[in-house]
Amino acid sequence: MIVPKGKKFLVGPINFLGPCMTKIIIVQISGIIVGPLTLKEWGWPSLIKKWIVFKKVDGLTVQGRGIIDGRGNCWWENSCHNSKHRNRPGCSQSQPHSVNFVATSNSQLKDVTVTNSPMFHVTLLDLSNFNVTNLKVDSPEESPNTDGLHTQSVENVSIRNSYFRSGDDCVSVGNSSFHVYVNDCHCGPGHGISIGSLGEFGNRAEVKEIHVERINFFGTMNGVRIKTWHGGKGECHSVSLKHCNFTNVMNPLLIDQHYFAESAKETSAVKISNITYEDLQGTTDILTPSAINLDCSRLLGCSSLHFKNIFFTPANSSTKLTSTCTNAKGTTQGRIEPPLICLNH
Repeated sequence: MIVPKGKKFLVGPINFLGPCMTKIIIVQISGIIVGPLTLKEWGWPSLIKKWIVFKKVDGLTVQGRGIIDGRGNCWWENSCHNSKHRNRPGCSQSQPHSVNFVATSNSQLKDVTVTNSPMFHVTLLDLSNFNVTNLKVDSPEESPNTDGLHTQSVENVSIRNSYFRSGDDCVSVGNSSFHVYVNDCHCGPGHGISIGSLGEFGNRAEVKEIHVERINFFGTMNGVRIKTWHGGKGECHSVSLKHCNFTNVMNPLLIDQHYFAESAKETSAVKISNITYEDLQGTTDILTPSAINLDCSRLLGCSSLHFKNIFFTPANSSTKLTSTCTNAKGTTQGRIEPPLICLNH
């Protein structure tokens, strides 16, 4: 399939469903694909969760220097995630995700721009062996819940040499994500890279082998955050964050095991262990002085946290940075600034 250069195509919700006879399928996007301009044209208030879907199409390559423009402004204006409309009757609880790969393994997305998504820009769901290269995500910082790329129930996913600018997480790693590699990317503005949230509604979570390297975080709310709910179960382990730069990041390193804590008593927790932070440096533009915040469960705590060569300085020279730890155990090596004297050994 080819979307030719210099052409613009209006596309409503569409599914490309496999399995297919051929083993190699190429979708060449050289032109521009745009979504409907109004909620009525989208078909709202009918529930629309996804815009463009590739499902069970193994051996797929989606490529080209073209643009997929969700024209999401009509959704953002009416989103319940928008603070202006959160309590307004009739606001939209669920906007469509733009480009979705479902059970589409041994495939790749490269060189494409996805912009102005109503909600998540790209989702990878129930698949394995998927490569993302030179993806550009570009949406306004104030656009609500517009994660750049989201994974869930995946294994062996690589995200490389990509650019993320959005109103939410650059990359969000959901439950049952194994062996996910995020390398050589720009992140910001946005909310940083998040693992979770995990354990909502008491569900069991299993996330492991998530490795983030050589990321430039610029003006983000967070650097890398692990977030879990009270009442969750399971484990998040074998995670690394290495060789990254931070520029004016509010919360460079954050573990939050009390995500929306007011909603449930902590009767159980997701176990967090074997997390490595190494060779991280940059500046923080913070509302609170805590550049490293490890807020772990009182039931299980966080264990085997490893910090090596961490150096953060305040964007405002009058601010003195601190580190905070609750129920966190681990080790330090090399220079750690601000010092992690609160870390239990």
